[in-house]
Amino acid sequence: MRVIASDEVRSYVAENGGVLYVNAHRHRCCSGGLTVLDASTRAPADPAAYRVVDSGDFPVRFRSGASTEPDELLVELRGLRRKRPVAYWDGCAFKP
Repeated sequence: MRVIASDEVRSYVAENGGVLYVNAHRHRCCSGGLTVLDASTRAPADPAAYRVVDSGDFPVRFRSGASTEPDELLVELRGLRRKRPVAYWDGCAFKP
């Protein structure tokens, strides 16, 4: 998995704990299942469940809730008043 992040994201992660945790989890809805990514610099209750991804720039720990993993994990900062990391699965907000 290749991690793509801007300098702004790198600075944010460095200033807020130094590690980015990304959790992929499945949701069921009327039209089928969706896999959604949650990204945070806060350590989860079960950090051992996350595997280390070599991002080259900063530590990324990824937990897959799906049978596959993205080829590309794009990370951006979103929010006007309170910036937060947002991760995209191969450029998409969710994976069907």
